[in-house]
Amino acid sequence: PGLTSRVGGVLGKADGAAQFTRYTTYATLEIPRSGDATKARSLMEKAEHGCLVAASLRGTRALVAEVVHTP
Repeated sequence: PGLTSRVGGVLGKADGAAQFTRYTTYATLEIPRSGDATKARSLMEKAEHGCLVAASLRGTRALVAEVVHTP
């Protein structure tokens, strides 16, 4: 089991200056076969929503979460 993630950003103009206007976090969480994928996804969404770093950034945020069972 493990977690991998990456973030992509869109650079645009806001208030006459270049800045990131949108962020998308792509996260994949591996859980055991016996794990609850629905609960895991919910916890990932909750963690992203409460992230202080993400909350401090300007622009819109999106999370693309994937939960996979390990063999």
